[in-house]
Amino acid sequence: MNTGPFELLVLGSNGALPAYDRFPSAQLLNIHEQYYLIDCGEGTQFQLKKYGVRISRINQIFISHLHGDHVYGLPGLITTYQLLGRTEPLDIFAPGDIEDLLHSILTRTTMGLQFELRVHTISDFKGALIFENDRVCVKSIPLDHKVPCSGFLFQEKISRRKLNMDLIREFNVPLKHYKDLEAGKDIILEDGRTFLNLDLVIPMSKRRTYAYCTDTRFAKGILPFIQNVDLLYHETTYLDDMKELAFDHGHSTAKQAAEIASLAKAGKLLTGHYSSRYENLEAIEAECKKYFENTVLGIEGLKIAIPLN
Repeated sequence: MNTGPFELLVLGSNGALPAYDRFPSAQLLNIHEQYYLIDCGEGTQFQLKKYGVRISRINQIFISHLHGDHVYGLPGLITTYQLLGRTEPLDIFAPGDIEDLLHSILTRTTMGLQFELRVHTISDFKGALIFENDRVCVKSIPLDHKVPCSGFLFQEKISRRKLNMDLIREFNVPLKHYKDLEAGKDIILEDGRTFLNLDLVIPMSKRRTYAYCTDTRFAKGILPFIQNVDLLYHETTYLDDMKELAFDHGHSTAKQAAEIASLAKAGKLLTGHYSSRYENLEAIEAECKKYFENTVLGIEGLKIAIPLN
């Protein structure tokens, strides 16, 4: 059953310029004790150390796009892995030519890597399956920025139905019916007794979901990909009085993020990617909450756990 944690840690919440002790974009998602790093702005490895994250447990890194505030921390983190003697492969998922970028930096600054660096280029931004294991599947989300940019939808995998063996033994249900019960079917026994699937199966928990939508203009085109998501991170670079500037720079306002959350019927909205013009973030939080009450202000060190339903 999907009983492990599903928890997000904010490592960096600011836009392109680090300001007011806020770092560029980076988040860590813990799904069933497997860690997934989402974006890797400058200083990310310092934040990982600050919050006690064992970086050896990160095997997949998802980069939204190749602007520096989302990727400049990656060469340093990779170098640290090399210095620590990492041997496990590291998978990096990103749009654009990130392989060239990393090759150019790493070949000039290191003696080579002792572990396999596997780079996966994202070319389909419309709900394509990017990564999958036994705990999660990750799909792309089409964002509207000034360069190719992908959001990420993390969908927890649910284990197969678990039989209620106490009741099955009590009612003497033969072994041959177990497969039908695990497949979600109702059963009729040889003696004529009928059992609904829900009578003999422990209810499955709803799978938990997280959508990461960083640098993007207000874009209703993302809605089909994030409907009913439990937690939505949507950038809130500016207040709405700067919506023209936001559009020109490929970004969104707090009000626009809240409108997307409302239209998507999201469970909760997480803010972030703040312009360095805002030292105090209360106005951004207030603007979001005016249009979507269940808003959480994203700041460094914030943890959000999505509970089982």
